[in-house]
Amino acid sequence: MSNLLSMKRKKILILTTSFLLALVGLRFLWANLYYDTNLPQAEGGVLDLRGVDFADDSIQLVGEWMFYPWSLENKEQPDNMPVYITVPGKWQESLTDPPTGEDRSFLYGTYRLRIVVDKVRTNEPYTLYIKDIRSASTVFINGEKVMEQGKVATNERDYIQQVRPFKVTFDSEVDVIDLSIQVADNGPSTRSGMQIPIQFGYASAVEKSHTVALMSQILSVSILLLHFVFAIIIYIGFSRRSELLYLAIVFGSAAMSILMDDDRILLYLFPSIHPFWWMKLVYFFYATSILFLVLFFKKLLEDELKATSLLSRLYRLLIFLYSSFVFVLLLDIKPVSEKLFILFYFVGPILIPISLLKIVSKGTSGSIYLLFATISIAVNVVCAYFNTIGLVVLPYYPFNMIIAVICFAVFWFKQFFQTAEESKALAARLLRVNQKKDEFLANTSHELRNPLHGIINISQTIYETESEHLSDESKRNMETLISVSKRMSYILNDLFDIQQLKEGDIQLTVTDVDLSSVVASVVDMMRLMTEGKDISFNIHINDDFPYVKADENRLFQIVFNLIHNAVKYSECGEITISAEMEGEMARVSVKDTGIGIDKETLKSIFLPYEQADSSMTAMGGGIGLGLSICEQLVRLHGGKLDVQSTVAEGSTFSFVIPLGDERKGLIPKLPGLYQVPAKSLELTTGLQMEGLPRILVVDDDPLNLTIVQRILMASQFEVSTCTSGMAALNLLSKGKWDLVLTDVMMPKMSGYELTEKIRERYSMAELPIMMLTARSQLEDIQTGFYYGANDYIIKPVDKVELVVRVRALTDLGKSMSDRVMMEAAWLQAQIQPHFLYNTLNTIAALSEEDPEKMVKLINEFGNYLNASFTTRNLKKLVPLKNELDLVRSYVFIEEERFGDRLEVEWQVAVDTNVLVPPFAIQTLVENAVNHGVLRLPDGGAVKISVNEKDGSVEVSIADDGVGMEQEKVRELLEKTERRSKGIGLLNTDKRLQQLFGKGLTITSEPGVGTTVSFTVPV
Repeated sequence: MSNLLSMKRKKILILTTSFLLALVGLRFLWANLYYDTNLPQAEGGVLDLRGVDFADDSIQLVGEWMFYPWSLENKEQPDNMPVYITVPGKWQESLTDPPTGEDRSFLYGTYRLRIVVDKVRTNEPYTLYIKDIRSASTVFINGEKVMEQGKVATNERDYIQQVRPFKVTFDSEVDVIDLSIQVADNGPSTRSGMQIPIQFGYASAVEKSHTVALMSQILSVSILLLHFVFAIIIYIGFSRRSELLYLAIVFGSAAMSILMDDDRILLYLFPSIHPFWWMKLVYFFYATSILFLVLFFKKLLEDELKATSLLSRLYRLLIFLYSSFVFVLLLDIKPVSEKLFILFYFVGPILIPISLLKIVSKGTSGSIYLLFATISIAVNVVCAYFNTIGLVVLPYYPFNMIIAVICFAVFWFKQFFQTAEESKALAARLLRVNQKKDEFLANTSHELRNPLHGIINISQTIYETESEHLSDESKRNMETLISVSKRMSYILNDLFDIQQLKEGDIQLTVTDVDLSSVVASVVDMMRLMTEGKDISFNIHINDDFPYVKADENRLFQIVFNLIHNAVKYSECGEITISAEMEGEMARVSVKDTGIGIDKETLKSIFLPYEQADSSMTAMGGGIGLGLSICEQLVRLHGGKLDVQSTVAEGSTFSFVIPLGDERKGLIPKLPGLYQVPAKSLELTTGLQMEGLPRILVVDDDPLNLTIVQRILMASQFEVSTCTSGMAALNLLSKGKWDLVLTDVMMPKMSGYELTEKIRERYSMAELPIMMLTARSQLEDIQTGFYYGANDYIIKPVDKVELVVRVRALTDLGKSMSDRVMMEAAWLQAQIQPHFLYNTLNTIAALSEEDPEKMVKLINEFGNYLNASFTTRNLKKLVPLKNELDLVRSYVFIEEERFGDRLEVEWQVAVDTNVLVPPFAIQTLVENAVNHGVLRLPDGGAVKISVNEKDGSVEVSIADDGVGMEQEKVRELLEKTERRSKGIGLLNTDKRLQQLFGKGLTITSEPGVGTTVSFTVPV
């Protein structure tokens, strides 16, 4: 293995070296065509071209120019002494000492060069091609101004920036050319001054060189834009792979960079672009092309890249630098933007080879082409840098960029063909797997058919022959067993039929069939399946409707599947089966008022194993074969199955089938109306026996409800059932429950949502919840626990497991309920010693002052003690009268103790003997007295109101005492670990919630008072 890797590395090294040498060789050939090292250069501000033949080639005006810093004079004998400066080159060194009062940040000066040529008589003029002078310039030839770009000035106020290539043409009948160029720039840019040499020569030679450069750039841009458009089309229309989008952005940005740099072709098309924005766009497109090239490589390494690796951090650093650079660029902070750009250009080129090496070492298919593309770009960048600094100035060289684009394209073609081959192999494998799956399903259905039929037959025999000896409960269990077995038989039949249809083994026995009798038989069978749903069947088929030519069993199967499908996806409403003649055919329609089908699902509804979205699947179940079998069976009969549907309104499935020979010519009468009312599943309640745990079972499948209900009732549980989450929430408000057993996938409100709503009212200990689910994946179980479930059990339900788990949860709930009731009894038993002591002192004081009142107080005190310690208080509910008697005794005692400081007003208007939790009212009154009015020096009043309205009794205790802040009100009903006192209100609230689904309502305002109320159903 190591030898193979070593050989692979050697091969890559050899190919890379050869490719690099080829690129460099091509570049040298291009340089030899356009660059002559023997051409003279300027010395001492003079360029002597006498005796030099430049008729066919242009000459670069390079070498030593005269330069007049801080001067814009254009005299034959300037006042200032010149300095000599190399062109191309930087001029900052010559502009270090500005005149007094001048702005150091604004630069200006004059370049000057004398060109000595042979005086040749020719009609062709000379041309100067000035490609790049930053940022404003004025050209003088022999003292005459011939061109001005922007406006050169000695201060920034009068200066106007303009940067674009331009040509200057003048008469060639001279032997000395005095060239002066005034230049101004408003900042110490690294590219200010004359960084690119001027091309000089006859007009035809300069034009030829310029044309070659333009055509080369246009060629590169055309290829880049073509690949950009191609990549965008593939990304949008075929493959949403982000690396393809990144590469498209690289192509587009590179094309824009070429258009805006070098000969700046874009300025010919849009001359109004301001230099300020032009420079920003140049930098932006350069940076964007590098960033997205790095992101392209990053995407290719996505599977192996770790978030904490150094490479990932460098990627994030590059993105941060890019974002910061763009932000600073827009704000025009030049020193910062230039430094960020340099840093960005340092990090980017480092990341590209590192990423590329990882891609190559990873063995990515076609990665060698990425390596070649990167090398081409790197060589192009290096040569462009040499061209920018004026080391070697040549016409634009397009081939490196073209080679890079071709390499990227070859890489993608390689990826495409590899993906195509893999897809082809995968398709062949899937065909084999699909065939094996069909064989497995066929064998499974065949192997299960016989034992299942045996179960059905034996169960049916026992039910019919032993019915006299079976109890009613056993009969219902046998009926459920037979129904479940038949449902399994239908599924096995579907599996067997779909395999036969694929193999073409189904043979139809076509006869004249009475359509109305077939439909009536199917509807009779379907009545059981509508149990729990408010659905009625309407049959609009006359008894004398013509026969149809069909296989009776298969026609029954078609109608059965269509009606069964309608029942599955309808909770209420009507299912209408109708028939009409269309020439030689009969059209049979099944219309429902169910949930309907969206347009996307309609496209694949007749494909095998296809089902709708999760909400529809939750309502219907199944394995998605029924409609596919129907469609194929209808086609075998020479007909066609269609569907029309509107979401939330219903669906209509219709098929056409040939009319039979008999009664074929009869004209049907107006369709009759045959109504078959469906059975509806009422909210069922099990044995109403005192002391049995109460369980609420929620499931939208009536059959599942029946099975679970019978299992639990047989194990001594009181069971109530309902078919929706809303019904379950309504039932929870009507009494005390020990457990909720809910299905997960239900229409309208899932088991998760139901659990969440229950947890808003009850804690996990107060009301346990068990979820019944057909899915056992870890994420499903975690989601159930997240929403507050205590336990889960997987369908199909095992009797022993279900009973054991239910028993464990109900015991937990019962323990919690007993704890709450014992807590309430314990609270009342803890009569505070100072209350007894003060009451006895009051009795003693009255013995001397008012013996008659003393006797009455003793009687009320005895009533209070008797009512407090009676065993009746251990029950969950006591009569309202008993509770009010206890409160009256307590109030009498407190009024005697505190006299004028306590005033109690009674307003009781209840005729019904309603039941309330023991000590519920007494606790609230005691709280109002001790913590409300008696906290005030002068005391206050307490109003006790008990009124009946809207089918319930409202109890309200109001005081005008000290009152509370809202934060304090919230804390009263919040249980905390550190809370050791003051839990009377908390306990009362908890008991009310468990019994009636709603606890205390408290309103209070500091200095105004407090009102505590609750309601109990009549």
